[in-house]
Amino acid sequence: MSHNAQVINGIEPDVLSQYANVAGRPLIAIGRGQTADYSTSGATSLAVNSYLRFYDTAPLNSITGATLNLGADATDWYDSVTLPAGLYFVRAYFGLLFSATGQAIFGLATGAIYIGARGIVGGAVNSSYDGGAFASALITLTTTSTIRLQLATVSNVAAIASQGNVPAEESWFLVEKLT
Repeated sequence: MSHNAQVINGIEPDVLSQYANVAGRPLIAIGRGQTADYSTSGATSLAVNSYLRFYDTAPLNSITGATLNLGADATDWYDSVTLPAGLYFVRAYFGLLFSATGQAIFGLATGAIYIGARGIVGGAVNSSYDGGAFASALITLTTTSTIRLQLATVSNVAAIASQGNVPAEESWFLVEKLT
């Protein structure tokens, strides 16, 4: 069962989790509530600066020139998107399990530089990082760039082997091309 039925511009996915053309705006949608254990993602760490991976067996990509990048040693687990020059609105959320009361702050990044508002899950929200539960950014790219979601701060995040299906079922990455 999907715990992540994203509605985009008022359009819900069909029974196969496929989206119809959403107001003609090119977009990328990865992560639609499918089940897979995070231990199959090929990820090796959930420490600070780790790239997070999103599961999708049939991600949507209608942005000309964009590439969805699979993580190393993974099938259907994506760790980044490469976008051509343009104006984009990017949002992402990542569900995690914790070994004790804790929190994780994650942000969109290009290279080692965080961009936009960071998201947070888990314990108490630190208002200086509060971008809501998900990370978001309005990004103007002048050259082709790769965007990832990575961990900025972690406290008591459970090990990869203990994450189970939560990251696959609850996490999503959405890019809308505005110009």
